Order: sequence, then C-alpha cells, then structure tokens
Amino acid sequence: MSALPQIADMPFRSRMSTVPTQAPRNCSLRKVSQPQPRAPVRRACAFVLIENLPQLAEAYDLDFARSVSREIRQRLCARFLTSVRADLACLRDDCFLLWSNDFFAKDDGSASEQSASEQLESLLLALGSEPISARGTTALARLHVNWIDVQAPDQMGDSEIALTLWTAQPFPDAHEKPTEGWRQNYRADMDVAVRLSEAIHAGRLTFAWRPIINAYASASMLYWEARPDVLVSPDRQTSLTPEVFLPCLQRLGLTRAFDSLVVRQVIDALRDQPLVQLGVSLFVQSARIDHWWASVLSTLKSSPELAARLTVEISDSMAFSSMQAVRDFCARLRSFGCRIAIKDFGAGRGNLAAAQACRPDIIKLEASFLRRARESEFGGECLRDMLTLCSHLAVYVVADGVEREDDLGVALDAGVQWVQGHHLSGTEESPRLAPPMSSIQRSLDVTKATYRAETR
Repeated sequence: MSALPQIADMPFRSRMSTVPTQAPRNCSLRKVSQPQPRAPVRRACAFVLIENLPQLAEAYDLDFARSVSREIRQRLCARFLTSVRADLACLRDDCFLLWSNDFFAKDDGSASEQSASEQLESLLLALGSEPISARGTTALARLHVNWIDVQAPDQMGDSEIALTLWTAQPFPDAHEKPTEGWRQNYRADMDVAVRLSEAIHAGRLTFAWRPIINAYASASMLYWEARPDVLVSPDRQTSLTPEVFLPCLQRLGLTRAFDSLVVRQVIDALRDQPLVQLGVSLFVQSARIDHWWASVLSTLKSSPELAARLTVEISDSMAFSSMQAVRDFCARLRSFGCRIAIKDFGAGRGNLAAAQACRPDIIKLEASFLRRARESEFGGECLRDMLTLCSHLAVYVVADGVEREDDLGVALDAGVQWVQGHHLSGTEESPRLAPPMSSIQRSLDVTKATYRAETR
C-alpha cells in the first residue's frame, strides 16, 4: 500500500500513536477526550500545516515523514511555546494548533491585519527555512499557516477535528500529476532545493545585474534586473544558476520562500542605492497575497520612496493558476507605487489574460522573438506585430535576448525602444558578491561601472 494515504488520510484516533508520548519541555500536548458538558469556548488561533508531508512519505518513506512532523513540532516548542500556559495540539501528523500562546493571540480589537500576518510570517521563517535531516535523508517542509476559529482542543470531538483539518487545507497549486519515475524526480528536485537552502544560510546568495536600456540612447536606463545565483561551495567555483534551481522550486511548490527572500534583499539594495531603479522577477506561484509577503508589503506601504523605484516582474512562461490571486497581488503592489512587468511575454498561452490580470506597466518579450527576427524576414514581421500588440497593453515594451552585436541592429530595425540581454549587461565579467547588503551594493556599483566602460 502506498505511504501517501497512511500519513494523510487515516482517522485521527488511529494516528495518535505517531505522536511521541513525551513532549519537549514547556510544551503541553493534550489528547482529545470527551469533556464534561460545559459551554464551548472558541477563539481565533494560529495553526501550522505541513503541506508536503504526503509527498515526503511517498517519495521517501513513512518513517521519514513522521520524523519531519516531530522536527516541526520540536521547533514550535523550542522557539514559540515558552510558557506553561502555552498549549500545542497535534490534530494530525501534519497539522498543529497553537491554542494558547501570548504571541499568537489574535485580538481583532487591538491588532491590525498586517501585524497579525507578520506574526504568522515569523512562524514560516522559523519553522520552514532550514532543511530537516533524519535517517540519512534531508528535505524541506512546505508549510501553510493561518488563523482559524476553533474550540479548545480538549473540547473537540471527531467531527470538530475533521472540520478543522478540512478548513486548514490551502487552495491547491497546479502541480504536475504523478507519473512513472515521480519519486526519483521529486528526490532530485528536493536535493537541489536542499543545496540551495544550505548555500543561502551559508551567505552565498549572489546577484548579477542586467540593465534594460534605451536602444536609441544607451545612457538611458529603465531599471536594473536582479539575477540571483547561488554559490554552492566556499571556493566560489561552483554555482547553482536560476535556470537550474528555479524549475525545481516551482515543481516542489517552494518558490514563495525563495522569492520573498530575494525581494527583501533587493529592497535593502534600494535603501543602499537611493538613485537607482531595480527590478526583481517572481514566479507566478509566488504572486499571491499570503503571509510570506507580510514584512515586504509592510515595508513598501510605509516606504513609498522605495516602492516607486521597484519593478516586480512576473513570469508568463506558465499558466496562471489563479487569475484573481495574481490580480489582487499586482493591485496591492501598484497601490504602494511599484511598477509591474510581465516577463517572457509570448512564451505562454495566456498572454492577454495575464496582461488583463496584471495590468502591467512593462512587457518584456520572450527572447525567441528577437532570435527569430535575426534569422528570417518572417521572424522580423512577428516581432513588429508583437510590438504593436504590446504597445496597447503597456507603456514600455522591452525586447529581451540581445546576445550579440547585430541583435541591437535587428531590434532597431523592428522599432524596439527598450532592450535587454547578456551582450549589454557585462555580467560575465562582473564579480558576484554575497550578502551582507553592502556587498550587494558593491556588486551593483561594479556592474554599472563595467557597463559604462563598455558603452563608451
């Protein structure tokens, strides 16, 4: 029998044996029992759900999935449940209820929605940012947190538990259906994600900066796009490029944790560089308002001078699983003063729907349009037609993919005003320095100096 239903679907009472009989110090685990008749007590409390626990059980084994559950519970107890009044209820191996906790007491009368969201962001960062190792296996937990209105754990019956677990389930992302070789592919993706996480925690996240320039006046700059790379070894010789690790994160559903980290660091770079415009690219999976973005949204709302210099690019290379979520995300950023760009426009099938949802200020054409225009007259016509279409959808249209000298001439012949590509950025020669933020500032300074020297 597959391990998947064993970890996710078995009745609650038959699963209680998976919970250790002894809890960490200062952490009280209450078994659900039939309470004495009394008025039910309800309140809003935080919960933590391990979204990918069934996948971990299927890809590895049930024992490893249970080890992940125990580790998340121990992190909760060690980092958040510090008082004897604290109460952690384990409703199932993958779901924990923080019933009574001073920090996670949501009081609608005194706490704002934003501060409540930042409380939950602290849970995500503390519990899910580091890999979990057990029995020779290492993996990352994908977590979902939120507030839920429930009875006290010792008052819950089976029906209340079932309703709580059903309510705690997040809206599912669009994931690939399991196919032959799924376990091997999942493990390979997870291995890349673990290496990425370990390198980031070691301070080896780096940035290269790709400018978007005016094809008719190279000194005119639209903004600098941050391109993250991760050095996986201290000798700085081996790196994980976005082309390698981003598809893995996308398939695992782990893009939000990475994208929110990158955006926070780019915002810090904006503070260090008060005169530059910077851009950052997100997967469409990340383009939804949830607790991963709490501190970012708070910063942008309180610092309009930073938001006005930030362009958020959303990749159009995959279908938008929820147009409404993307629409709300873009509208919130735009209300703070950020510009919105659609990246890789033309690569996916939902181009017009994406533009309608995002209402972009900038559209960046997928690099193949410029490549085909270089190769044939028909390709040139396609590029001109796309420019005409996109000019009705956004103020700025960018042709990406300037890879060699004659590409710039092809772009000019087609009427392109804004261009981007490796030939223009000089990123191959510029150093990629790791955080702290002063190093990010230096890497941007060096890239700009390299670019100015090459365009003289």
